[in-house]
Amino acid sequence: MSDYKRFICYIYEYVQGEKRESLGFVKVNAREGKCKIQIHMRGFYTRGQKPCEAYIFTQKRERLSGQPLGVLEDKNGALEWSGVTETDNLMKGGFSLEESQGIYIEGEEHIYAAQWDDFPVDVERFEPLRRSVRQTVGGASQETASEKTGEPEEEIRAAQIAAEAFAEEQPEPAMAKQEEPKRKPDSRQEQWEYLTRHFPVMQYVDGEGAVMSSIRLDPKSLTRVPRDKWELGNNSFLLHGIYHYRHLLLLKRQTEAEITYYIGVPGVYSDQEQMMASMFGFQEFRMLKEPGAGKGAFGYWCRTLGT
Repeated sequence: MSDYKRFICYIYEYVQGEKRESLGFVKVNAREGKCKIQIHMRGFYTRGQKPCEAYIFTQKRERLSGQPLGVLEDKNGALEWSGVTETDNLMKGGFSLEESQGIYIEGEEHIYAAQWDDFPVDVERFEPLRRSVRQTVGGASQETASEKTGEPEEEIRAAQIAAEAFAEEQPEPAMAKQEEPKRKPDSRQEQWEYLTRHFPVMQYVDGEGAVMSSIRLDPKSLTRVPRDKWELGNNSFLLHGIYHYRHLLLLKRQTEAEITYYIGVPGVYSDQEQMMASMFGFQEFRMLKEPGAGKGAFGYWCRTLGT
């Protein structure tokens, strides 16, 4: 596996095996043989309540085998855990980060889980591995940590295609060259024109006088979009929005000076959601036809699409 790997995925509550609302996230950062794992969840302990214990799991035959990470701590109204372990032998559990599949958290009458590909976790197949070391510090160097879904398989697949088709990764900056390369045609314009021939377009003028055009795509529509039309990779934040709201937007903002293309993921504005959105490159929150955004407002987290 590569020397560097970094990703974030959402943690969901599971009720009778069904994936429900998102209650937090797990952040993984692996570099030079060390893997840092951070867990953050909404909630707090009450007196006498059994603490939540976190595991990292892998697939072993028909079971999801989990190696203990440690107990989540109550910090300012949130449940958190943070630690560092070996990338190739997570918590001395005998499997690597490459072989791992997600996080499982068990509390008093509550189960939470996150899978790296953001698909539902079959929590009923989970079983803990035997502890290899005393878990007084989670087997790692401890650090101070600062929807009901049930989607049909075809909709989950559509959401995956959406991620592959619309969650662009920013390219590495090119080395300076002696000769200026020939300007390539803007493929985004051709791609936009293709989409306008197949999907309805809504237009309005924003508060700065720019013409905004938007195309709404639901999971069924996403399967009709050619996968080579937009440079995309996997993006958990985009998948999260599709799972919850069943659509996303493609946007074109046009002024006399320039044209900018965006992808918009639906959501409700909050400080925590803003933090998550920015981690995945969605820096701007837009309320369609309305200026500004306040807490609790519905709108779209937007990310500029490159050439």
